[in-house]
Amino acid sequence: MFVQVTRGVYVNKDRIKAVIPINNLMAKQMRETASFSNKMLNLTYGAQAKSAIIIDSGHTLLLGEKASRVKQKLFKKKEQGQHSR
Repeated sequence: MFVQVTRGVYVNKDRIKAVIPINNLMAKQMRETASFSNKMLNLTYGAQAKSAIIIDSGHTLLLGEKASRVKQKLFKKKEQGQHSR
């Protein structure tokens, strides 16, 4: 199931492994590793990167929204799907 995490960016919710804030030291190291291996997608549209989504394929998606906001969007969609059944 695809979920819109920011304007024009849709992600397959089932493939997301982690949503982390970008100011975290581990996130910075992952960003460097992903950049070196050509598995980083900058989806900030010129804004400052505030969060990163880690996908099961090893790709890192940089977003301009806070990690808490991204998580809220992901879980909001999940809750709506469960209530409609």
